[in-house]
Amino acid sequence: MEKVSNSVSCEPSQPKAEYFLLGTCGHVDHGKSALIKALSGFEGDTSAHEREAGMTIDLSFSNLEGMQRTLGFVDVPGHQSLVATMISGSFALDAGLLVIDAHEGIREQTLEHMLICSLLQIPCIIVISKIDKCAQTQNLEHRIHATLKQHNITLIALFKCSIYDEGSIQKLKDFLLQYPLAKKRPTNALKDLFRLYIDRVFVVQGRGVVVSGTLLGGQVRVHENLYALPLEKAVRVKTLHQHGREVVQANIHERVALHLGGIKAQELRVGMLLSHKGILRGFNTLDVALLAPPDTPFLKHNQVLSMQIGTLRCQAKFLHLESHYGTLITGQSVFACYGDRIILSHQGRVWGAALILNPIADPLKKPLKLALLHALETQDFPQAFAILSKAHQRGLGLLCATQRFALTQQLALEIARKVPDTIVDTQAMVLYPKCALENLVQSIKAVYTRNVHALLSVKGICAKQSHVSVHLATLAFKKLEEQGYLQQARGLWMRKGAKLEQLQESLQNRLYASIKCAGFAPEAPYNLYHELDMDRQAGDEALKALCRVHKVVRLCHNVFVEKNTLDSVVNLMQQLLSQHGYIDIALLKTQLHLSRKFLIAYLEYLDRLDQTINRDGRRTPKS
Repeated sequence: MEKVSNSVSCEPSQPKAEYFLLGTCGHVDHGKSALIKALSGFEGDTSAHEREAGMTIDLSFSNLEGMQRTLGFVDVPGHQSLVATMISGSFALDAGLLVIDAHEGIREQTLEHMLICSLLQIPCIIVISKIDKCAQTQNLEHRIHATLKQHNITLIALFKCSIYDEGSIQKLKDFLLQYPLAKKRPTNALKDLFRLYIDRVFVVQGRGVVVSGTLLGGQVRVHENLYALPLEKAVRVKTLHQHGREVVQANIHERVALHLGGIKAQELRVGMLLSHKGILRGFNTLDVALLAPPDTPFLKHNQVLSMQIGTLRCQAKFLHLESHYGTLITGQSVFACYGDRIILSHQGRVWGAALILNPIADPLKKPLKLALLHALETQDFPQAFAILSKAHQRGLGLLCATQRFALTQQLALEIARKVPDTIVDTQAMVLYPKCALENLVQSIKAVYTRNVHALLSVKGICAKQSHVSVHLATLAFKKLEEQGYLQQARGLWMRKGAKLEQLQESLQNRLYASIKCAGFAPEAPYNLYHELDMDRQAGDEALKALCRVHKVVRLCHNVFVEKNTLDSVVNLMQQLLSQHGYIDIALLKTQLHLSRKFLIAYLEYLDRLDQTINRDGRRTPKS
């Protein structure tokens, strides 16, 4: 088990220049843990339960260091009932160390682990173990090669070892430390996105909360701020530990333990994802392409499965669309990305995998969705953008390009510019269909048709319609200007031929009439602006002008009342003071059936006239 030392080193050391993560897999009792012990000196079966059972039950982690390379080992259990644990440890492996007993040969879990390596595209190093018991392995080697070819697994090398033959172990160790292994990493934007699924949560006495996991992408540094996505909670990295030492940084496909601040251990659980804030969103609907091994029965519509991505395990219902495309409806939000692979199991056995094509739920009709999935599967992103721009009439956000397409935002913009009949807002990162501009033009035009005195601005339109960006609103106003319908003055748009001063005077009159008509309980200013088709800036200026000439008085935030109306309320309050010797909310409410907000505002205005003494909400006249 990984541990975090109670002692804190003054100068954290950097990890080795090269780091490769290997997973030892294979059938139960084929010698995986013994092989790791022979290579690294690490006793994998550390728990009393594991020692008693004589097999690895949980994932165990160790490492082997050479002069130029560090190897991290994930020792996964080989028992049939623990295949889910094996899957959990496999998602970020650079290579698999597949152990096969020379005497027993390929068994059930050997095949299942081969299947998982195939589905996750993990190349393998084959180790035929226990050759001291069976030196003749030609037939087994032939079958191994045939099976690897059947599963389309890349074979890096094949070794024959015995833990009692130091020479065979040394030969394997030298190979692992010197062979030019290839780091298995994404070739798209996901390689730079920090993601870590938690595989352990524990508390170190005197230190605090620690989680461990393997980086699927990106890097993490000491003092960095991270985000526990399912909790929507920020956490801080206090220290990082890697294979028993403190480090300042961990990189893609490396094991690491993170000492976290800002969160309690009971809030965290295995399967939660750590990343950065504002990049990934969670959905319980994932559109996928099935990756079924040969001769595997096809999934039925509405079939319930178990799915795993990283260390996250949950139930999912499969909805068949067409061909090998389908939708997974999960029991919880999944923060997945385009191109991620999910292992699917049924009744405790691995069925196959699913390639995530659309990790963000879109309300698309079936023909359009199928066209989108085909474009995404073939990485025809211009076509995918075109389809989604038609579906998203209010604009397709490109800020989520990393999650949705595994593209950088810059590359997403370059692709968006090539999509015909669209408008690209490079500042807001939105791709609009041209009809969005036409719809906005008609919407703005309808306001001026309804109210020839309307005064609008770009900022005001964006505030009213959250999907509209500054760029799109500007284009709409400019288009109406080109049509000779509108003109601009001091950032405000009005009907062609109108005079700004006259409109502002008209605006003040209409605003005053609305406030006066509302009596003792006027609407908030912004509601009045909306009703009168006023821009917020123009409305604020009109309201200030009314206050300057004392036609309107501001009682408190967002409460403005006509002056004569206010005077009548003041007279009423003074009469109540004279009659009862006091006034409070309850007494005032007997005369004015208003909400507490207005009653309090009127009483506080009375206080400002310096005629009363306020003791805990009860006003009495000053002597």
